[in-house]
Amino acid sequence: MKNITPLALICLFSIFTVNSQENSTWYSYGMGGDKTRITEFKDFILYQQVREEESPYPSRIDTVGIVKRLNDSTYVVTKRSREGDFAVMASTWLQNGNIKSIGIYYPSETAEAAELMYNEERLPTWKELTTRWVFSEQKAEELEGQPGYDKVTREAVLEALSVRKDISPDLKAYMEAYPNTKPFRLYRFVELKAQQKFIESGYNPYKPVAYNFEKQFEGDEEVIKALTEPMSFEEK
Repeated sequence: MKNITPLALICLFSIFTVNSQENSTWYSYGMGGDKTRITEFKDFILYQQVREEESPYPSRIDTVGIVKRLNDSTYVVTKRSREGDFAVMASTWLQNGNIKSIGIYYPSETAEAAELMYNEERLPTWKELTTRWVFSEQKAEELEGQPGYDKVTREAVLEALSVRKDISPDLKAYMEAYPNTKPFRLYRFVELKAQQKFIESGYNPYKPVAYNFEKQFEGDEEVIKALTEPMSFEEK
């Protein structure tokens, strides 16, 4: 497995995990609002597409193997349908256990190599850039009842866009580690962090609604400037 960045592995794995026996089922959402149920077992993580309506087609199911538990929140994992794809997956509890932040690091050709890199370097300084959020059943239900992007306030938009400045040091560190990173991956990092800000502000960024921020805030110079100004990767 050559020249694969952590973000690429996140897309490759599309997996999340939990460690609590009392909260072993979690949910994630895709960009179009697709919902996935995630359950952790002893040796693997199962994720299954959730269909809200009856469908003649079966739900998509996939698994990721747990090769070794380095501690309660850090595992060496592998995509079972592929050979040679290993990485370290680390998780952090958020919001009283209702949200879990998941990151994938140190893509390697062997489990031993992934574990060695983790033991020697621990998690990278830019670790928060790559994290995805998964939700408890209670939080998922709450999230689904929250308004989408078509209902956001100017204050929420400005706060979400402020993440660009906050994560500039991490973006710079990531580019130093992976100098050949394509710009769209960096913008994706920013988008993920903005989504998390919207969730903290009481919105559902995954809700499939029609929206156009520039039209919604037409005439608001501060918001339009924040929406259209070039993104800087340098700390200010």
